[in-house]
Amino acid sequence: MKTYRKELWIGLATLVFAALAANAVAETLYVDGSHGNDTNPATKGKPLRTIKQAAAMVNSKTEAGPTIVKIAPGIYNLTECVVFDNNRPYTEQDRLVIEATILPDDPNWNPALMPVILSTEDPRRPGEFNKRTETYSLKIEISHVTIHGLKFLGNPLLNNWHNCVSRIGKNLDDLVVTQCMFLSDRHASDIYVATLATGDRFVVDRCIFRNCGTSAVFWDGPEGVSGENCAMRYCIVDGAYLSGVWTCQTKDDFEFRNNIVTNSEYFWLRKAGAPIKYRLRNCVVTNNRFYSGYGVEMGPTSQTGPEISYEETNIIKEGQVILERDKNSRNYMHAVEGGLGSGLGAGLFRK
Repeated sequence: MKTYRKELWIGLATLVFAALAANAVAETLYVDGSHGNDTNPATKGKPLRTIKQAAAMVNSKTEAGPTIVKIAPGIYNLTECVVFDNNRPYTEQDRLVIEATILPDDPNWNPALMPVILSTEDPRRPGEFNKRTETYSLKIEISHVTIHGLKFLGNPLLNNWHNCVSRIGKNLDDLVVTQCMFLSDRHASDIYVATLATGDRFVVDRCIFRNCGTSAVFWDGPEGVSGENCAMRYCIVDGAYLSGVWTCQTKDDFEFRNNIVTNSEYFWLRKAGAPIKYRLRNCVVTNNRFYSGYGVEMGPTSQTGPEISYEETNIIKEGQVILERDKNSRNYMHAVEGGLGSGLGAGLFRK
């Protein structure tokens, strides 16, 4: 019964945006980087220009009710991190949704319509140009948030650890990142960690990660509190130079299924001293240099030994996954039809 309730919650959480779209009382803010203006009222006819201004409007209000931030196709250059942080009483049903105006399951969608999030923040001080830095695209500091249908490209600074979506803090719950793409080039515009969160109900669903350091990090909670009801499913990870997934004190109810992880340094990194036997099912895990290892903030430290095992059901470990490289194809970065992994349903599409 516990497993049934968990799967029911996860399904409802990742589909809640559909209910919100039909909710006539939902606050909707429109953003258009090409035709908007930050002095506009954020209506469909008079959209904002920046995601930063949309966050400011969200953060300035305290009344209850859902909010949808609709982002039009275009390139959104973030010269500083955008933070969503306020005291609004969002709930599982009445949540904050940050999403593209045209989503992958729309029949008119194609990859060129995804809003592109590029960080160009430069936190270096004069004379410290070779010092390692950290930058972020979106910081989520409230509960009950969905990020949906966006494409992230990282930050071009050298010696910079860039995190696209993070949720770090006490008493934070329920973050869903779904149908997003994270495309990185370690030597040009790097993503060190695509998604990272502490605490409960961090769900990464139907996302694509290409050449990122790590796709999803389920990090230590405040004072070492582990996360419950977390999940990663229907995702494609290709070329992770650290690991496909990284768990710290995430509890053993972590759901990991229907994923493809290929051409990466490690398939799975974990925190030393956390001997949880995670359950994996219906995945393709091939052509990775190492299967399982230990890691710290700086990266992998060693492979795990016989003290660590996983409960595996239908895990394919041999063969080559071929991904669609045609940027004009609707199936860009998905497993080619009929090829290894194409039957898992991994990728952006639900339909």
